[in-house]
Amino acid sequence: MINNMQQIKQQSDMHEEGRVLAVQGGLAQVETVQTEACSHCVAKTSCQTMGGVKKRMIWAINEAKAKEGDRVLLALPRRGVLGAGFLVYMVPVLALILGSSLGKIYGPQWGWDEQNAAVLLGFASLTITWLILRKVSKALGRKKEFKVRLVQVLRPKDVAASCPAGADASDA
Repeated sequence: MINNMQQIKQQSDMHEEGRVLAVQGGLAQVETVQTEACSHCVAKTSCQTMGGVKKRMIWAINEAKAKEGDRVLLALPRRGVLGAGFLVYMVPVLALILGSSLGKIYGPQWGWDEQNAAVLLGFASLTITWLILRKVSKALGRKKEFKVRLVQVLRPKDVAASCPAGADASDA
């Protein structure tokens, strides 16, 4: 039963490959080129357009006891990635819309210009939401089920098989 639960949990994870840059205690700093995590994201093109780089530095729980220089497989909790995406993209937009709508409705009753009240309450709700999301993000970051895990050290043939055609496995 426990084994089945672990398989279900592993199936719900997204996986990325990377190279270990440093190991400190039970953590490993991994450089990764995002593939699966970004492949279905609607913002992937705007990330690249806005100067985002494909390489990322990630601190992960070193479950596989990897060493510096190892090619590894990371498991990212799908639930955490999707939830974070919702929090980062949707909640601020909804807060801005709600705040500006309330400003437009109640601003004249408070003696404010309708448009100024909408702008002020919109930005105020956006700022308050940002502060709340910072606290929520820190709290979620402490939970183990939302942390990135280093689950496997890849052998050279695993890396060569996963490289795109024409890519050098030593560069991967």
